[in-house]
Amino acid sequence: MPTLRDPTKRRLERIIDTTYYLLILVAFYLFMRYAFWLVFPFMFAFFLAAIMQRPMNFAHRKFKMKKKFTAVMLVLLFYLVIVSIIAALGMRLWASATNFASFLTEQVQNLPDLVISLAERASELTRWLPASMRDSLDTWLSYNVIVPMTYGEDGALTSLVSNIDFAWFRAPVSGVLSFAGRIPAMAVAVVITVITSFFMTIGYDDIVRFIKRQLPQKRQDALSAAKRILFSSLGKLLKAYTIIMVSTAGQVAIGLTIMRLLGIYNGSYLWTIVAVVAVLDFLPAVGAGFVLTPWALYSLIMGQFWLALGLILIYVTITIVHQIVEPKVMAANLGLPPVVTIAAMYMGLQLFGIIGILLAPILMTLLKVLNDEGVIKIWK
Repeated sequence: MPTLRDPTKRRLERIIDTTYYLLILVAFYLFMRYAFWLVFPFMFAFFLAAIMQRPMNFAHRKFKMKKKFTAVMLVLLFYLVIVSIIAALGMRLWASATNFASFLTEQVQNLPDLVISLAERASELTRWLPASMRDSLDTWLSYNVIVPMTYGEDGALTSLVSNIDFAWFRAPVSGVLSFAGRIPAMAVAVVITVITSFFMTIGYDDIVRFIKRQLPQKRQDALSAAKRILFSSLGKLLKAYTIIMVSTAGQVAIGLTIMRLLGIYNGSYLWTIVAVVAVLDFLPAVGAGFVLTPWALYSLIMGQFWLALGLILIYVTITIVHQIVEPKVMAANLGLPPVVTIAAMYMGLQLFGIIGILLAPILMTLLKVLNDEGVIKIWK
């Protein structure tokens, strides 16, 4: 028979449960904010060891190979593939950067002609102004731009450059120098990750048994369920982002190919541009506009109106499709409503940066499935 103390007891239990979950969220936030990269080498090594267990056990059963030897060979093969991919991309990127540097050098050498062309174009575009204003503008352009560029020779370029405020350039340079200063620490982290991967892959079973011994049976079941759901969610997330990147690459490729057939775009490196835009579009802080918008603006300045319009249309199409497709693809693969997916990605981005937008949907999926299976109780 219920007593008067039952409502009070239930409220107290809710308060305790709420406080418990809030403390977990605070601990997770502090860990992601301040300790994630500190322990990332060991987390990655353990994650890689968990992935390698299935092929390692298969090779042990099928070919009677020793587990330690198989573990070493699999980890070595994994890192060889990664290094090969990075080397191939680095060589391609270096070649593209060299060609782009040559292009920039040529553009800088042609800067006086470009400035004169822009001044003449600005003069043409102001024909609708009253005669007095038009004459004043033409006079200013002639004395301050056209004449110095025409007769100043090398001194014109020097004068122009000397008048440019390069204060805005300090932030990118500081970022590059800061990154360069972290290279030794990153190299040490990479070496530790590789070495730890070998040891954790070999001793994975012992590590798992040690962790389980520290937990009661109920928590062991929850841990096993969390592991199963985590790997399933990661596979689905990878599939979702692959679909989004392929969609972006396809839109850029189709758009540039159509413009090439129409004679609007005659440049080279089509597939390099497609790959770069697709990768940048994957990064929330950058996006496809990082390439397409400056390219369209430059084309417009150079008088290539149709190329600029085509690039803008490609960018608008990517943006619209991205906003429509991404939530649906993420929701379909992760089993979350689109609104929850968008909210999780936004909050992850705001709290933890780019890594947050990748981890937040996985965390939400993990919580949802664990709650649905009764491992934890957060909502009904």
